[in-house]
Amino acid sequence: MQPPETLRFIKVTATGVLHWLAQPDAGQERAAIECLLSMDGRHPVNLRVMSASLCWPMAQLARVLFSLNRSQGIQVGMEAPLRDESGGDALAGLDDDLQTLAGTGQRALLASNDGLCLAAIGWSDEEAEQMAGRLASESGQDNAAQVLTWFFARERVVLCTDAGVDQRDPAWVGVARRLLRACGPLGLEPGLA
Repeated sequence: MQPPETLRFIKVTATGVLHWLAQPDAGQERAAIECLLSMDGRHPVNLRVMSASLCWPMAQLARVLFSLNRSQGIQVGMEAPLRDESGGDALAGLDDDLQTLAGTGQRALLASNDGLCLAAIGWSDEEAEQMAGRLASESGQDNAAQVLTWFFARERVVLCTDAGVDQRDPAWVGVARRLLRACGPLGLEPGLA
């Protein structure tokens, strides 16, 4: 008789989101981060299901999760999280997450690679559309204190803020989870990055 499996909750950290989703190339760590973000974080992670979903042997999954935990890309715990961003409309709550990241009086904007403004805080509609267009052509990067690029499916998503943003803020995870649900997992065609 086997002992009962310990219930573990695995939380993706802001560090994990910022590092792995900024990589345009597929890799084991990125695949694990995407898989975890696509799961309902209110439930413990079933490692067998995750292993099957990724088509990896359990030993490989264990190595990747150990590496991510060591690099602080994930946190493993026995307690259920207090809240989760995984339910509802794919982009619902994106404005709130941007407001949290930008802080009071700051501006933030998320734009897709085709110049579509996905969310904006502190910009007029016209300004947001113009800046999204400039970011799509990569000419808007000179005008911002911080520009981050993430890769989702065939989309390049750019975040532009007036000032530096706390790289440990948990709101990063909410933004990444919403964008992953809206755009899909990594699947860039060569040369699109």
